[in-house]
Amino acid sequence: MKKKTIGFFLYILLISTILSTTGLGSKYNINTLILISNTEYYQEFEYGDAPEGDNVVAYPSTGIFGSFPTCKSSGPASWVQHNNNGAWFGSGFDLEADGNAGLCPQCFPPYDQDESFQDGDAGLIIPEPFTIDISLNVVPCPGSAGTPLGHTGQIAAWGVNIDIHVHNTMPSSWQGYFNLIIDWNQNGKWGDLGEHVIVNFWPIPNPYDGPISGLNLTNFVIGLKPGYVWARFTISEKPVPMNWKGEEDFEYGESEDYLLQIKGDTQNADLECEDHIIWTNVKPGATVDTTFKVKNIGPIESMLNWKIKNDPEFGSWTFTPSSGSNLGGGSSTTVIAKCIAPSQKNKKFTGDIVIENTDDPSDTCKVKVELTTPRFRIIQNAVYQRFKIYLKSLIPYL
Repeated sequence: MKKKTIGFFLYILLISTILSTTGLGSKYNINTLILISNTEYYQEFEYGDAPEGDNVVAYPSTGIFGSFPTCKSSGPASWVQHNNNGAWFGSGFDLEADGNAGLCPQCFPPYDQDESFQDGDAGLIIPEPFTIDISLNVVPCPGSAGTPLGHTGQIAAWGVNIDIHVHNTMPSSWQGYFNLIIDWNQNGKWGDLGEHVIVNFWPIPNPYDGPISGLNLTNFVIGLKPGYVWARFTISEKPVPMNWKGEEDFEYGESEDYLLQIKGDTQNADLECEDHIIWTNVKPGATVDTTFKVKNIGPIESMLNWKIKNDPEFGSWTFTPSSGSNLGGGSSTTVIAKCIAPSQKNKKFTGDIVIENTDDPSDTCKVKVELTTPRFRIIQNAVYQRFKIYLKSLIPYL
């Protein structure tokens, strides 16, 4: 991209010199030439829509920010763009001024504004993808049931677990390349070892219009971390480097980004919670809140589904969230606990918050809770009585 910018200014310098030496400067001024020559900066291209930006959440369960190459006008990564001509996914494509359907920068949410699922642009056939709503919850895309790619460590077979509709009629009967990158480790970027799942598959015949599974691609092994992963599907006129990070300036083709689900091994999940909640001097009837963590200390390929089974018998309780699913091994999630204190004064209450592994009811953990209502009135009365006795000793007639 930098080379193109430098070349552009050298071009303008050359043209302005020609104008001044040939006398054409009276007909065209330099500002007109810049406007005519700088068409790339006003031209629309095909971009991606995976999340990118400072404080842009890519994975709500962990709070990891997205550094996927999407936004041309902002960072932290670069971007991918296609000057589309004859190659795309699905039944068509649309051009935008920037990534995420032109909403970059300062977007996310909303997510997935370029492609969603079977929306006339999106080419993904299976699995049915997910998106992130304005409250940062992972939900199925509109029109999607939200189906998993498969389980950790499973072989993903083209046409069975994954497929996408591809079209190629590039000029000069040019045959296309196909690449697939998936953020297996869920760190908010592509390019790590093993994430370049399909490397420069060739050829995409010309002409071709149909599922890519019909072209005999190699199946691949799903990553070992359960949860959700961002994937980029790309058809282009040229190959890309190994361990591709998803950024490039292509002449033809399209890139489509999807949030896919990976199921984990629920049998080896291991629930743990360590927090101890202590509230003191709580006014009767007052609302207090705090947080605690629910953890899966099982192996990385495990997946924990959990729920709040019981809350303490005192007070009125609410939990956000009160349950969860697909918590990967080595991961934790934060629960907000709110309690309306009992009306009794000068009393200590104790109890347990019980969390349960919904796939293994014998696997539970407890968060111990203590809540004490204040004793200031009794203390005040005792002090007052001693002070009154002291005064009586000084003034007998009191």
